[in-house]
Amino acid sequence: MNEPTDPEHTRLQVWYKDVERAIRKVDPDHILFLDGNSYSMDFSAFEEVLPNCVYSIHDYSNMGFPAGQPYEGTDEQIDTLKRQYERKVAFMRERKVPVSALPSPTVQRI
Repeated sequence: MNEPTDPEHTRLQVWYKDVERAIRKVDPDHILFLDGNSYSMDFSAFEEVLPNCVYSIHDYSNMGFPAGQPYEGTDEQIDTLKRQYERKVAFMRERKVPVSALPSPTVQRI
């Protein structure tokens, strides 16, 4: 499931647990990639780590997307993008689990 969005922030976790159990019956060793809520950008309501899973974020930049501030590579913009990324991966860092990220190409300096 790509970029799920659950406005209640509870159903996605329940669904992942159900799917994980069903997959494990067939393939107990398969690595699962689980997207965060709200287009794979929000793990703030996630409470537990499922076994043998990688948590995946999509790191969309606010700069220039879809009509935001143009990206110019200033120190302030780079700091903003880094803070946004760190917020998105806090769940994985706190629980020491793998994260798969599709980073924004604008994080680099021009």
